[in-house]
Amino acid sequence: MRYVHTSISVLFLAFLFTGCKKEFTGLSSNANEIFWVTNKGADMPVRVMGNTSSKIIILIIHGGPGDGSYDYANYETKRLRDKYGVAFWDQRNAGAASGTNNIDKLSLPQMINDLELVVKVLKLRYQGADVFLYAHSFGGLLATGYLVKDSNQNQLNGWIEIDGAHNYPLSNTSSRKMLMDTAQSEINKGNNILQWQKILSYCSSHDPLSTYEISSQIESYAHDAENYMGIERKNSILTLAEDPSDQLVNYYNLFYTSSGNDFLQSLESANYSDQLYKIKIPSLLLWGQFDFTVPPDVGEDGMTNLGSAYKKLVFFPHSGHHPMETETDLVEDEIIAFIETFK
Repeated sequence: MRYVHTSISVLFLAFLFTGCKKEFTGLSSNANEIFWVTNKGADMPVRVMGNTSSKIIILIIHGGPGDGSYDYANYETKRLRDKYGVAFWDQRNAGAASGTNNIDKLSLPQMINDLELVVKVLKLRYQGADVFLYAHSFGGLLATGYLVKDSNQNQLNGWIEIDGAHNYPLSNTSSRKMLMDTAQSEINKGNNILQWQKILSYCSSHDPLSTYEISSQIESYAHDAENYMGIERKNSILTLAEDPSDQLVNYYNLFYTSSGNDFLQSLESANYSDQLYKIKIPSLLLWGQFDFTVPPDVGEDGMTNLGSAYKKLVFFPHSGHHPMETETDLVEDEIIAFIETFK
């Protein structure tokens, strides 16, 4: 398989956009190419796969922070890739992204700026294509920060938020409450009593808004809770060629340096709920009913506050934080219907 590699630099944006078009190999029903977007010290790969001849591009805004986009490149987007082009972007300091000293530039505003550039490149590279955002978990926060700028909405036909954390304080407090309520209910039923008692004891005596360490521990219990409720994620075995593996240096820089930890702690106060009214484009919210990490309350908050004329919230009764993995067909049915309506 032949891949196209293009480096995009903000400094020489106009020139390189022209170069990007010259190197572009054309639309395809089975595209598989990589280009790189370079911005403020970070070199970020964008791998475009699937049916770009549809003139529809779905841009994956992956979770984390620190995860890679390739986690979404298997069965959970297969039908989407059959029908549309799907762009897998690794955010700065995530996945296969590289660059020098960019950990010091890691911030939410900088990542929003990165996203702005990626969307512009996609629009120029695939001229005439409709672009939709597919934002999951932390990606929901990043996408929301991008969308509350009016000029950015003009680049898109719509967006899809899947268990997106557009309000971290609400996510944290709702997670604690959901864990305690469910723990008490499950203890009363005699299910996994010791495990739920441990969760209940910790959550009852710790406030996730007080420290990053406490919110991280509660998030860890949130993932455990899905297992105790019988939510089973499929084994995601990557079978696609040339997997751009995560770079361990990104993981280290994010979680074991002062700059990385400063960034993670800064997210604890990130909250776009009071700005959601600015988002006017069609919006599809997809949520796992048993998501203890970013609970259904956050989806309800989005549905209440979005300014979109069309907005829809769908709950999946057998899913947690990753409904695209546990109820894949139903999630893709919703996404395809949404795209076909607003393309």
